[in-house]
Amino acid sequence: MFQLSEHQIDIIYERLRQDKLKSVKLEQDLFDHFCCYMEEQMLKGENFEASYSKAMNAISPNGIKEIEFELYFIMNFNKQLTMKKLIFLSSFISMFLLSTGLMFKTLNWFAANILLFLGFTILFMTMILLVIYATQFLRHQTISFWLRSIAGVTSIALIAIGFIFRALHFSGANIIYGLGTIILNFIFLPLFFYQLYKYGFIKTNSTQTV
Repeated sequence: MFQLSEHQIDIIYERLRQDKLKSVKLEQDLFDHFCCYMEEQMLKGENFEASYSKAMNAISPNGIKEIEFELYFIMNFNKQLTMKKLIFLSSFISMFLLSTGLMFKTLNWFAANILLFLGFTILFMTMILLVIYATQFLRHQTISFWLRSIAGVTSIALIAIGFIFRALHFSGANIIYGLGTIILNFIFLPLFFYQLYKYGFIKTNSTQTV
């Protein structure tokens, strides 16, 4: 059986280290897989670079980081499921309270402010859950995704806080509410609809090409 030289082993290890995997065990397992696969290819007559390229395409065609992300997803699946349930449940409750509170407010019924206050409070808590979920399970998203998400969470949080301040007659309510609206209208919405248009345009073009 063909054996890699010490120099070749060091090259493989250094190339894997460049991806800066957080799991040492995963890095070691991938290193063993690469070495074994490359030894088989070089036994067939392939040179070092060609065998490394084939190993990369066979083991991690979309990059080493994707393997780490998939492993993390599998290991934390139950946590993600629980977090998603909490987010969807709190979102439903907040929207229900807000819509009911707005109806009560329109009809001048009792407890409208209480319902709106509870709705915005739960909505604010939902935003916190979304931030926790994003930082734990969506680490590998693009910069545009993070910019849009941060703008959306910030705007909704400010609008919710502004409304709560207004309901409790605290000072600065209008400023906070207005700042949240500005971020929503001039940062989040343009990014959201631009990316929605871009994604839909790409999908349409790809469908027509096929």
